[in-house]
Amino acid sequence: MARFKLKLTPFDHALDGLKSDHLASIYFLMGEDQFLQQWFVQKVTKAMFREDPAEKMVLLPDELGSKEIIDHLNATDLFNAKKLFILRNPNGLKGKARDELVDYCNAPNTGNTLILVHDEYGAKNKMMEALATAVNPISCATPFSNEMVKWANGFFKENGVSTVPKSMIDNMIELAGDSLNHLKNEIDKLAISIDDNTNLNDIDLSQFSGWKRKFRQYEFFNYLGNRKLKESLELGRALVSQDTTMINLLYPLTEFFQELLYLKISPGTIPTYKGFTRLSPSVNRQLPNYANHYTSKEITLAIKRLGRIDAQLKTSRIQDESAITEFVYATIANG
Repeated sequence: MARFKLKLTPFDHALDGLKSDHLASIYFLMGEDQFLQQWFVQKVTKAMFREDPAEKMVLLPDELGSKEIIDHLNATDLFNAKKLFILRNPNGLKGKARDELVDYCNAPNTGNTLILVHDEYGAKNKMMEALATAVNPISCATPFSNEMVKWANGFFKENGVSTVPKSMIDNMIELAGDSLNHLKNEIDKLAISIDDNTNLNDIDLSQFSGWKRKFRQYEFFNYLGNRKLKESLELGRALVSQDTTMINLLYPLTEFFQELLYLKISPGTIPTYKGFTRLSPSVNRQLPNYANHYTSKEITLAIKRLGRIDAQLKTSRIQDESAITEFVYATIANG
């Protein structure tokens, strides 16, 4: 059975589309970064209502019944007032409401706008595949560290700080770059504590002892794909010491190397087929580059190694930190 092909629209491209007078009836945000989600909703709200009061309703399957949500979408306004609906976690709908949401997305009320917000990547079931077919999802992935530089500079400028040393930007991203919300909050707090005479080069960020970055899986896969041993070991250990277990990492790790193997065995120098994976878009975009760093034999050995670790974990013969250390070192250093 062929895997579902997911077509993601880059976030900045979607924003460019909001500059026109024509708004779509449906937008589908896919990804975990809440800052990007909120910012997109704000931009749509401003473009839709301009200076008028916003008619906006957030629909939550955990709080409203599935039928009630569909009824809100299909309701006819006697005064033809435009409404903006934000449906978080559409996968939480139950029963026939799931099919009715798909029907609505294929034939929406053009007088209103619906924004679907799905924190996870992927179409894990028939309904999510149907939604992604009806509406191309917009990527709301947290940017890589190198892409966060422009965001960090922008957040400083919002606070009236126009010139920031590169070392300060790099340190801020290292400390709080797990999400744009975290990065913005920490820059806002820092900006409050400084004045016009403060030399940013002299600020010791370690004084903010409460800061603890939460690393993301996509960062780990980026280092792993580029065969950077030190960084992969550091982030891998950080992940399993926070809120991720090695068991939870096994599936995406296996899928990651299966995708690399697929690229290796695909005919032609540039494979035309790109199947759907549950890996983040930022990782998916770099898969061809990652594949260049490994041989087919090394990838196959990595997949077999994951199978052995799976068996060891199920029999409690290995700890998470030992498992990730063993895997990363053997895969990158020994191949």
